[in-house]
Amino acid sequence: MRLKIAKTLKIILIVVNIILIIGAFIYLYLYYTIPHLMEEKIPKYEYAQKGEANYRVFLKPNDLYDEESMDEGKIYITQIVDYIKVNFAYNFQGNMPADIKGDYEIVAVMEGYTVQNEVERTIWKKVFPVVEKTNIKAHKESILIDGEALIKLEEYAEYAKNLMETLKISSINKLCVQMNVNLTAKADNGGISVQGKMSPTIEIPLNINYFMIGKSGREEKPGKVEESRQVQIPADKRIIILNGAIILVLILTLLYLIIFTKAPTREDIYIKKFRRMFKSHGNRLAALDDKFNAPDKHFCSVRTIDDLVKIADELGKPVLYEYNPNYMQIIKFYVIDDPWIYMLNVREYIYGLIDKDTIY
Repeated sequence: MRLKIAKTLKIILIVVNIILIIGAFIYLYLYYTIPHLMEEKIPKYEYAQKGEANYRVFLKPNDLYDEESMDEGKIYITQIVDYIKVNFAYNFQGNMPADIKGDYEIVAVMEGYTVQNEVERTIWKKVFPVVEKTNIKAHKESILIDGEALIKLEEYAEYAKNLMETLKISSINKLCVQMNVNLTAKADNGGISVQGKMSPTIEIPLNINYFMIGKSGREEKPGKVEESRQVQIPADKRIIILNGAIILVLILTLLYLIIFTKAPTREDIYIKKFRRMFKSHGNRLAALDDKFNAPDKHFCSVRTIDDLVKIADELGKPVLYEYNPNYMQIIKFYVIDDPWIYMLNVREYIYGLIDKDTIY
């Protein structure tokens, strides 16, 4: 059974489907033929740098410890500490040869500070060179720098004590021993340059009876230099399959519209409008089983169903019609107001609407 749709709507649907099919074919062609590019990051130079600071505390002769030195991570009594031996190491490792240039130094930074709202605020600072600045120059993948410092704790503590007495100030004092490394590595492939900078440090409290030593700046820092480039990738098969499925559905829809649909006849439109009229005014209509016959009455024709319904409402009378299961055979509606009968020729009224192409 062919689906009945209005001719104008059918034409519109067919045109829209054709446009969509053409658009889908154009998209599929362009998607398949135009190169697909993706940005890809290529590592040009990879490197890692790591700093380390290790120490050992050497003791004065004393009655408390038999050994001459103590390992890291202990509590140390100031009065029996002779000196602290600090070993620094810095390693720079690249994935290809590079021109490595720079310098390093070992310094002892003495600092007096106070704590306000849990924040350290420096009052004074003094820098003592331990190992003078030394230049670095090499052409290789990696470089290892090491250095050693012997810290006579008593000398630094005495300096801090005398300074506070001279300046008449009171502060919390500490000594930070650190190796400052600063270098540049210029890789062989295209002159890529990276900076290597690190300061492994140990921190020693001063002017207290016993202490522990802290460490900082010892982490490993990897890094890399990347280059962005456009690479061609194949077309996504899922998109091609999806687009092909859409085209197939559109073509089948177009064939259905052409083959399995037809415009409604005047009779189809008539019945549709008749049903609409019944739906709108059915509560005012009354069906007669017998033929309507009133030869001695005066007939008055009305133009529309709305006019007839208004008259029925004014008179408080129903709208009568001769019942027939075939809507095409229901020709007239009546409202009786003796001796007048108001009449609507339904067939002429509905066909008039169809000819005017209006919607009831």
